[in-house]
Amino acid sequence: MEEYKDLFLAEAHEYLQNMTECLLELEKDPAALEKLTEMFRAAHSLKGMSGTMGYELIMKLTHEMESLLDKLRSGKTAVNTNLANLLFETVDLVQLMIDNLDKLESFSQDVATMEEKLRRWQDQEAAVKDSPPPEQAIEAGSDKEMFITRELNEFEKEMLKDAAFRGERSYFVNVWLREGSLLKSVRSYMVHKVMERHGEVIKTFPPQQDIEEEKFDLDFTILLLGKQGLDPDELKRNIEGIAEIERVIITPFDRDKQHKVASMASKASASGGAQGGSGKGGAGVARAQAAKKTMNVTLGRTVEKTVRVETAKLDALVNLVGELIINRTRVLELGKQLQNEMLETSHEQLERITTDLQGAVMTLRMVPIKQVFDRFPRMVRDLSLDGGKGVKLIISGEETELDRTIVNQIGDPLVHLLRNAVDHGIEPEEERKRKGKDPVGVIHLEAHHEGSHVVVSVEDDGSGIDPDKIKEKAIERKLISREEAGAMGDDEAIRLVLQSGFSTSAKVTDVSGRGVGMDVVKNSIEALNGTIEIKSKLGKGSKFILRLPLTLAIIRTLMVRAGEEIYAIPIEAIRENLFVEPQEIKTIQQGRVIILREEVLPLNCLRESLGMGTFKEQEVYPVVVVQAGDRKVGFIVDELMGQQEVVIKSLSSFIDGIRGVAGATVLGDGTVTLILDIAGLLEDRRFNVGKESVNH
Repeated sequence: MEEYKDLFLAEAHEYLQNMTECLLELEKDPAALEKLTEMFRAAHSLKGMSGTMGYELIMKLTHEMESLLDKLRSGKTAVNTNLANLLFETVDLVQLMIDNLDKLESFSQDVATMEEKLRRWQDQEAAVKDSPPPEQAIEAGSDKEMFITRELNEFEKEMLKDAAFRGERSYFVNVWLREGSLLKSVRSYMVHKVMERHGEVIKTFPPQQDIEEEKFDLDFTILLLGKQGLDPDELKRNIEGIAEIERVIITPFDRDKQHKVASMASKASASGGAQGGSGKGGAGVARAQAAKKTMNVTLGRTVEKTVRVETAKLDALVNLVGELIINRTRVLELGKQLQNEMLETSHEQLERITTDLQGAVMTLRMVPIKQVFDRFPRMVRDLSLDGGKGVKLIISGEETELDRTIVNQIGDPLVHLLRNAVDHGIEPEEERKRKGKDPVGVIHLEAHHEGSHVVVSVEDDGSGIDPDKIKEKAIERKLISREEAGAMGDDEAIRLVLQSGFSTSAKVTDVSGRGVGMDVVKNSIEALNGTIEIKSKLGKGSKFILRLPLTLAIIRTLMVRAGEEIYAIPIEAIRENLFVEPQEIKTIQQGRVIILREEVLPLNCLRESLGMGTFKEQEVYPVVVVQAGDRKVGFIVDELMGQQEVVIKSLSSFIDGIRGVAGATVLGDGTVTLILDIAGLLEDRRFNVGKESVNH
């Protein structure tokens, strides 16, 4: 079974996430029966998987959970906050066991306690009854029959009308599979084929596609339009002859109901004839024929459109493509030296194919940020209950795709931001009422594409950040002097919350709750070559904006020479390139600046800043203008060498973590070149850095 462990883990996490989402919806709308059914199926599937793998404790707990959910499906009780808390607690314990499969036996007492809690709730809320005998089981299927009848479309009603006029009968066929049945979709398909010999399938519950994809428990119901002279007993015997069929109950579709449906179809046909044609030759018949064709097509097996692949295999593929790109660059450079026309044509084709291959491989690494966002509704719910606050989380853009590596690492920074928003950004309800605000605070979590970046923002309508309190706390922490505080603008003061050590031991209420763990957020984002920006209005709320690259594996860079070294600057950080003449350079407070479109732009010599030489006077200076957040600067380089796609290689642990260096890459000629981290460079106080908003 060990070979199936990874598959079990992947599917188990999906089922648990699905159960969490359903619980959140049920807490909002206890009447959402479809969510309860979906949660029941997830618990049942997880129970079966656990039993197959031999994880008895997980199987026992999910079985008890399944029993409680079954009681809820009967309508004897509804989901409230207390019951939701109990079910959340159960899901958390299952998650903990799945994360610690090697120590499963240590959870024996926890499982026993949780089982007792679940049983006690069932005893309190509803009397425990045995399963109904087969002759009474049709009552349990009445809801499905009502659902099927209600969901009939115009074509299906037309079929029933014609059948009723011909004196033919329709039947509801309820089929139960045995407990632990394998290949449920195969059994249902065999049942379907038997029924086609005896009549025509009109409708199923659950829908046909769900049955084919095994998205049902152990039973399903089919509305069958029988052929002339159909013997229900013979049909029942034929179905019961299929392996793993527990029982079959066939009940006639009530004649009164069938004629009522037929009457509805007649009215619809008359209405359709008045509007789009007369008699059976009108548009209604054409639509019915088209619907019949569509229905027949959907009866076939659906084709699986996805396949699970181990992430290690994807990483290996990306690395191989990276090596291919490095060698492609080398081959292209060698080809230019030979100047052969046929060789150039082959090189163009090679470049096109490798570019397409690179794009396809990078797409494989892209995953929706939804898998990170999905865990936050539950977290915000729990935090708001603990804090006694009303908080509503609104999520948008969850389908935005990012590199898998970034998605895996973006979770912790977002947890910090959301915790701060709930705990300290959103005011208590009474305070919000005094301010004339809605008692329920709102947090917006949003993601969207912006050029070659993905922007993720966390915005709340809380108290905002007080710049004056930030300055006072920073002075107290000796992060800045009082003189520096006096010269700071509000935006610059707010960014102090990102400083390491800011507000780590004082109560968070001293500075509107911001600062605790914010340096962790900043460091995590910058480790991903991203930036963080803060916007806040006192009394109105705050917004934290994270800008992240689409991918970390292969990026486009501008190659520049500074002294004897070549450096790669990510294109995403570059705003423009300039050629500056000496007379355009001014000196302000011992720093070089130029006036660029009425903006004072600081200049730094890249070779001087990196300790690779001193500034040299030239007739004209190539300048690369870069920006990270609201910080902007021009770097003087010796030569602009053009754009190139590079494969990022991590540095050795001995030299990793150097400020301003994101990694390294190998050029086509085998030279190792450093990739600059612009956000890290602009954070370094050795640099003269300006703001985008500073005007001359």
